[in-house]
Amino acid sequence: MKRTAICAGLLGILLCLGLSASARAGDVVVLAYAGPINAISAEYISRGIGEAESRHASALILQLDTPGGLDSAMRKTVKAEMNARVPVIVFVAPRGARAASAGCFIVLAADVAAMAPGTNIGAAHPIFLSGGIVSEKIVNDAAAYARSIAAARHRNADWAEKAVRESVSLPEPEALQQGVIDLAANDVADLLRQLNGRVVHTANGDVTLSLAGATQIAVNLNWSEEVLSTLADPTVAYLLLLLGILAIIVELFAPHGFVTGTLGGVAVLLALFGLTNLPVHLTGLLLLILGMSLLGLELKITSHGVLTAAGLTAFIFGSLFLFPRAAGYAISPWAIGIAALLWVVMLVFVVRVVLRARHAPVLTGVQRVIGSIGVAKTDLAPKGVVLVNGEDWDASADPAPIARGEKISVLEIQGLTLRVRKLA
Repeated sequence: MKRTAICAGLLGILLCLGLSASARAGDVVVLAYAGPINAISAEYISRGIGEAESRHASALILQLDTPGGLDSAMRKTVKAEMNARVPVIVFVAPRGARAASAGCFIVLAADVAAMAPGTNIGAAHPIFLSGGIVSEKIVNDAAAYARSIAAARHRNADWAEKAVRESVSLPEPEALQQGVIDLAANDVADLLRQLNGRVVHTANGDVTLSLAGATQIAVNLNWSEEVLSTLADPTVAYLLLLLGILAIIVELFAPHGFVTGTLGGVAVLLALFGLTNLPVHLTGLLLLILGMSLLGLELKITSHGVLTAAGLTAFIFGSLFLFPRAAGYAISPWAIGIAALLWVVMLVFVVRVVLRARHAPVLTGVQRVIGSIGVAKTDLAPKGVVLVNGEDWDASADPAPIARGEKISVLEIQGLTLRVRKLA
């Protein structure tokens, strides 16, 4: 009897401890992403979800501000959200943010969708960022995808389809009213307060959120994602590509011990690495290549500026059309202007080098010593030995004497003997 009472007491204590543990708020992993949806953002969000799962976090909050982006990256993100083992809350914030195009799908796929005041969502009609007209087949596929996501999350599927087909958008109050999102919040703290005690329908069943006093754990972009994100910036990738090509051209016409060419090659490789994460417009790329080709031909063909003018025109238009006219993919006009100016300066520099070489007298290896600076290895009174261009020469001082160690200049060469004078 006494043993039974003891066991019952221990069981009661364990149950109380268990209830206390289940009632205690856990960690909340918070991601913050602002920018185009691309391979880098998809990797970052997937990594954040994995971090939340490994920590057994109570929830993951993604604070999102995006103009849209790549379909492949969006679908990878949606899959990660809908198969996460922790509740995923997507919060369109801060005030003035948006979840357009691909961002609209990401919000619809969340376990809980929220927006801050002054934000908007929608405009999810697909476009070919690399140019061309989107077919009806692609639009139908995107519309069905949006509708299926919204239906799975018990949101307004009719509006989701309309956002794809008609590019409609909604501000935060109307999105809440029409059942596109679940709640509105001023900031993350307000969002956590409203989510506490809420039942969330997840892929693993219903979960009651216990977030009162939850510890917020920020997961930021790691160093590799930061580097990739910088390289994937359209302006950065554009400038790296052009500066790299310029450096290689300068190395070809005016060698600098392969230093300039090596730096140029590295810049081009980094630019190509960034361009793989960007939608490149074919027309813009062809115009850019044409412009650089015409500018290069100016070095070979005397066109009296015609090739330069045509090349610069094609170069500027190619730069403007290199990336699509979509939010998040614009090249800074300043960058285009600076790049065009650098091309002109490079052309002037190279042309001067070429013309100088053409009009310079042809010198043999021995004749190149004339005018060189060296040092006396012995006393010259008047004859001795000097070191010029790393080689020992018999020399005659004019005038003599010249002491050992003094700097000399080569006046002329007589046979294999140099006539030198002491530098003042």
